[in-house]
Amino acid sequence: MKKLIALLGAVTLTASSASLVVACGNTTVPEYDNFAKLANATRPTLNDNNEIEQKGSTLVYYIGAEDNLSSLSFEYALKKSVGLDESASLDDAFEKLNESNSSTNDFAGKFKGIGDTFTANNVNGDDALRLVETNVTYNKKKDLWYFENQTDLSIFSAEATGTKIEMHGTTVDTVGDLWTDKATKKILNDWIKPSIARMVYANIDKHNQSWDKTKDKEQIKKVNDEINSRTEAIKNSKGPLFLIIRNGEFVGYLEGFEAYNQVKKDGDNPDLGKSDYKENDLINNFINGMQSVVHTKDIMTKTYKTDNTNYNLNSTASNQWKWQNWDNWVIRDSKTSSESGESYSYNLNKY
Repeated sequence: MKKLIALLGAVTLTASSASLVVACGNTTVPEYDNFAKLANATRPTLNDNNEIEQKGSTLVYYIGAEDNLSSLSFEYALKKSVGLDESASLDDAFEKLNESNSSTNDFAGKFKGIGDTFTANNVNGDDALRLVETNVTYNKKKDLWYFENQTDLSIFSAEATGTKIEMHGTTVDTVGDLWTDKATKKILNDWIKPSIARMVYANIDKHNQSWDKTKDKEQIKKVNDEINSRTEAIKNSKGPLFLIIRNGEFVGYLEGFEAYNQVKKDGDNPDLGKSDYKENDLINNFINGMQSVVHTKDIMTKTYKTDNTNYNLNSTASNQWKWQNWDNWVIRDSKTSSESGESYSYNLNKY
């Protein structure tokens, strides 16, 4: 984000004073707009005959911090895996990864192959059998989400799910900005929360007439309390974070990555970054963990059960998502070891 801000600053300096006023009044958030475009593009679509026109896809969206060693380590490993130098941009690394195909035996090939394996296991699970496309509306005055309607589209069926998988992402300045940065805050409130509302209502049986989802005030309030609780629970996440979007809806996230010695600098906490870069960290831990999540055919049904508000999918990754030297989302010069298991104190001096 710093690079983007610097670029925008350079453009502003060359603009006239009149243009400068307009630029300052621009409330768009490019990082959010980019995320929303990518996430919405994963949604399956129907033609005029209500047949699948475009299959859904999967998006893995990375959020790291510029002062976090585990974030820097993932970016280092990603660039190495696609043959780029450390100086390359994160966007360039994602572009090379997404341009790859599953025929290669490296990280890029295996990542793209996650979608192909999904086809080989092309059977319907609980998500496909129980969940249909659900539309909701938000009443700003009442601060309530309301059920609008449901269609006959089984949005998580094998028929509606394609093999395409891509990774994109962004970074925040510091670990404390994870959900307070302008872009990530909008991602949570303007995209993830509406998805949560759709999925909570979708998990109420389509044919359940025990209460009117459009008029029962007490039950609607109860559903909205759940939606709010779920959204708040996501703020407990730690990075580096990998949000998973499938077929236009929020699945959950995986958190953590190794902290490599190769990205350390003078002044960093000596207790962090104890491991050396290994190519297999991406090929084994990352791919196997991610694949376990993406291939779970009842993950939406389980995640959106009323008694479960946990979106952390680390445990769902079949013990594959293990990072022995994850820094636990602390600032790189934190004066408290990530291994202590205690609350962290931070040196907030920026680099």
